[in-house]
Amino acid sequence: MSGFENFLWGIAPYISFTILIVGTIIRRVFFARTWTAKSSEFLDKGGERLFTPLFHLAILFILFGHIGGVLVPKTLVDDMMATFMGFDEPTAEHMYHLMAFGMGGLFGIVCGIAVIMLLKRRFGPGNDYMKANTSTMDKVMYVFLALTIAFGLIATFTNAGGDFNYRESLSPWFRSVLALQPQTQLMASVPIFFKLHMCCWMCLFAVLPFTRLVHMFSGVTAPFRYAKRKDILYRRRDIPQPVRDDQRALEFPKGVTRS
Repeated sequence: MSGFENFLWGIAPYISFTILIVGTIIRRVFFARTWTAKSSEFLDKGGERLFTPLFHLAILFILFGHIGGVLVPKTLVDDMMATFMGFDEPTAEHMYHLMAFGMGGLFGIVCGIAVIMLLKRRFGPGNDYMKANTSTMDKVMYVFLALTIAFGLIATFTNAGGDFNYRESLSPWFRSVLALQPQTQLMASVPIFFKLHMCCWMCLFAVLPFTRLVHMFSGVTAPFRYAKRKDILYRRRDIPQPVRDDQRALEFPKGVTRS
């Protein structure tokens, strides 16, 4: 492999992870007041109730799918399918690919549609308030987020036949990166769209601490904090109404005079 490829698959992931971790800690410690998603519902309610939940739901399923497909070794998955389902190795591989392609493709499409509609809501014609409420780093983040999803979808559907088995190259490479022993040679045979998908998520991770997307880390503990959170009470504030002349009798009933 060339020097650039060795840098891309052996050094760039650590740069991305370092910026992600250090940048997130710095923002949380020194800029905690900016740790927010900047709710924009009061600016524009269009699509907020539909596409935002769809985006979050799809991202969760995609995240769990990536964890199962990338972090869990192929031999372990095949052994489990052989033990509990009675599949031999070729059948297990075929069934795994069908399941990964079907579920990954479905939630990838849902996520892509949700992102397109949310981007239209934020940057579409006539949404000047939404644009003004979007920082430069958020715009950069949206670019890499859209590219990551797009290249992921393209990689998935161009590999519909299962000719490329990412569990034998891409997944071991990622695990070797986490083990601090990157095996860059494993990425040599990876198709171009999978490589572009990898490059985009590394860029996305690097800019994430400086964007609204950083609030995702609050979601790890949010369900536990929400369970013990005290109720929030909302009270209506009555606005005094002006009294007309014909209503003065109500203000000063019979027998009561102004002092």
